[in-house]
Amino acid sequence: MSKFIEETFQQQKRPEERKEKLLEIFRGSVLTAEELVRKDIPKRPKILGDWLCEADLGYIFAPRGRGKTWMAHLVADVIARGNGAELGMWKAAGDPRTVLYIDGEMNLDSTKDREVALGCDRQGRLRFLHHDEIFLKSGQSLNLAEGDTQKAITELAVEIGAKVLILDNLSSLFYGVRENENDDWERILPWILDLRRRGISIIIVHHAGKDESRMRGMSRREDPAHWVIRLDNAVHGEPEDGARFLVTFTKIRNCPHKDAGSVEFYIQKDAANPNRVIISWAKVDSLAVFRACLETLEEASNRE
Repeated sequence: MSKFIEETFQQQKRPEERKEKLLEIFRGSVLTAEELVRKDIPKRPKILGDWLCEADLGYIFAPRGRGKTWMAHLVADVIARGNGAELGMWKAAGDPRTVLYIDGEMNLDSTKDREVALGCDRQGRLRFLHHDEIFLKSGQSLNLAEGDTQKAITELAVEIGAKVLILDNLSSLFYGVRENENDDWERILPWILDLRRRGISIIIVHHAGKDESRMRGMSRREDPAHWVIRLDNAVHGEPEDGARFLVTFTKIRNCPHKDAGSVEFYIQKDAANPNRVIISWAKVDSLAVFRACLETLEEASNRE
């Protein structure tokens, strides 16, 4: 009986000990306004343009078939190249950075074709963790909703020195997470926050909702995001000529909205080399962006 009493006492004691430890940590972490102002806090380095910085959380979303994965590949490619490499009006800042691109949906041969089309990063900075390759080598599936998988991805990212983690896409990589349930996403947030504290930027690719102007599922998911990109219909040309989309920021925290800009991209096959693509772009004014947004909403309404 005495052993049972001792174990019960220790169990009751642990929460109190934890509370005291946390209280000690909090006391040592409180800053006065004057201390905060005097504290030497380095600015987070810019990665791409003024809108993507180190330790960001960002989203790229669009309806099916509009070019989400193309956009994610373009961002990954230019960051891996670094040294002022350009994506439209945005330049990659600083040295090449290692990007870990986790793909949960595309076929492996399609991913290969896109890398060939873009000219393939030859510095080893752009790395793919592909669901097909994992299954071919181990018979295992990839589910980022699992705690052990999250820990393994974190260790891998740190091991290879990844500064940007791209997750393509939310629906195919997070099994068992209901998109309309805030509580389900709470299981993912601590992992994302841990990655950001390690200086890793996270870019999540997701589908648009029914009205196409917002991401599918709960809006609360966007609260901690530094920026959110929506792909709208292109202002110029027809999609049948090649992949065309308008990049519109629905949220931007790192710079004024006008500095982020709205850019239209046009991806078409290179007539001289059918395996490669030519990427054209144009900055689009606010009135054209407004018209594209209205067109997007009208298309979504017609589908209902």
